[in-house]
Amino acid sequence: MKTGILITARLGSTRLEKKHLLTVNKKPLILYLVERIKNEFSDEIKNHDMQIIIATSDEQENRKFEDFLKFSVSVFYGSVNNIPLRHFQVAEALGLDAIVSIDGDDILCSPMGMRAIYRELKKGVLYVKTSNLPFGMNSSGYAFSFLASAIRNNVDETLETGWERIFDANQLMDIAMPFSVQNDALRFTLDYEEDYQFFKALIEVSGDSIIKMKDEEIIEIVLKNKIFSINEQVSKKYWENFYRFQKQEAENSKGNSISEKGDAL
Repeated sequence: MKTGILITARLGSTRLEKKHLLTVNKKPLILYLVERIKNEFSDEIKNHDMQIIIATSDEQENRKFEDFLKFSVSVFYGSVNNIPLRHFQVAEALGLDAIVSIDGDDILCSPMGMRAIYRELKKGVLYVKTSNLPFGMNSSGYAFSFLASAIRNNVDETLETGWERIFDANQLMDIAMPFSVQNDALRFTLDYEEDYQFFKALIEVSGDSIIKMKDEEIIEIVLKNKIFSINEQVSKKYWENFYRFQKQEAENSKGNSISEKGDAL
């Protein structure tokens, strides 16, 4: 089974400009995510069973992601406003049987969770998600056939915010990760300046050892040093924006066609 770990990212954010390229210890934030994935799946990548792909939109500003080609990361340019269509384009172009989907904002997304998803996809599960991890650490995955079916039945033109709503929830397998720490103040995603300062503080305390750290070790550092206090207040603002944008997308949908093309590097 050929699997792609798709990191969905673009550089057009207005809240936090070019957020994925912001640096900590002279390293772009998205590279920490890439290195944690490579650490977890080194054998699969070496055996060509898996590849890491930055799935971005076909806009000139996103060509900057090509700087990461030297780290054995592919870059794919696809649909501008329809993320599942973009994923379909990646999978079709690269011959992927399954996708592990990671939000590029989730800099410290759980490799343990990705591993659990990959394991179920190999068993033939069509659609799977992790739960029970702190916000910004969960991920999802789906078979190419499942994605293709969802795209065929979808006529929305814009699918960016909460886009997995087009998937058949009856097919979903939920993996409740065995995670003892449940704290709503924990926020591991990159949207605002406060989030950047959160990741900066955490990585500066941890150094490059964060690449190999277990999820529990990271949480322990966050709690011990009260790093969560940096960005816990932006959660309300984030969810207000999320639901507003999701509603706008649903209202403004005009339909889309699967004939839209993407280009792979």
